[in-house]
Amino acid sequence: MDTPDVVLTPVVIGVALLIGVLTGLLSGTFGVGGGIVCTPMLRLFLQLDPHDAVGTTLALIVPTSMAGSINYVKEKLVNFSMVKALVLPGIIGVVLGAYATTFVHGQILMICFSALIALAGLDLVSGYTYKLKTSSAAVAEQGHAGISWMRIFPIGLLTGLLAGFFGVGGGFILIPILLSAFNMNVKSAFGTSLLVVACLSIPGAVSHTLLDHVQIWLVLIMACGAVPGSMIGSKLALKLKDSSLRTSFGAIMLFMAAFMAYKELNILVGK
Repeated sequence: MDTPDVVLTPVVIGVALLIGVLTGLLSGTFGVGGGIVCTPMLRLFLQLDPHDAVGTTLALIVPTSMAGSINYVKEKLVNFSMVKALVLPGIIGVVLGAYATTFVHGQILMICFSALIALAGLDLVSGYTYKLKTSSAAVAEQGHAGISWMRIFPIGLLTGLLAGFFGVGGGFILIPILLSAFNMNVKSAFGTSLLVVACLSIPGAVSHTLLDHVQIWLVLIMACGAVPGSMIGSKLALKLKDSSLRTSFGAIMLFMAAFMAYKELNILVGK
């Protein structure tokens, strides 16, 4: 069902720019993916329709992930064989995931998304992926694990389904897998994941656009803040030594997940 676009008042433009900056800054700094940050902010602060929040966020991931992957490609930190193997099942997954949202009630979609935010928050608080990054250097010296179609297909499909259904890049799932299952070093895992996300976000954004789930003007406004924000965030990430900031952000995400689930449940039951 078509939903009205957000009226672009000066206040809305300012909020959208701020959401873009925060999305780029936080995702670049903590590596949690723009969708995990952007979708709930669009829903909570601009009251975007749930399906529009997902589609608009996925469209925003196109320029931010492409911008982020350029430096990794230049530094030859992308495993192109892995990218090629992941993209095909990923495209299948992202298209299926996008169209699956049409069968899900908006509030149910957001409650499920809250669970995803909580999962990412728990990962930051527990430091699971961070520990994988720390220990991956020694493991990576053994070389990459072989690329098997039977192993790659379900991983690519899952990454795509998450991207299409929730409007996330899928990197928070893909990076730990590349580190633990394929013995990649941290930088290669980040670069490979970013390029996969960039490739999957394009058909995902097109699918959501065809479903009228993308508010283009919001994407363009947020991109003006997200692209420079992600560049600043990636530089900050190189200087972060203390895990307390990571833990604090994880706790904020857990709170956001609980608050978002509470609000959506209230709307669902008609309060």
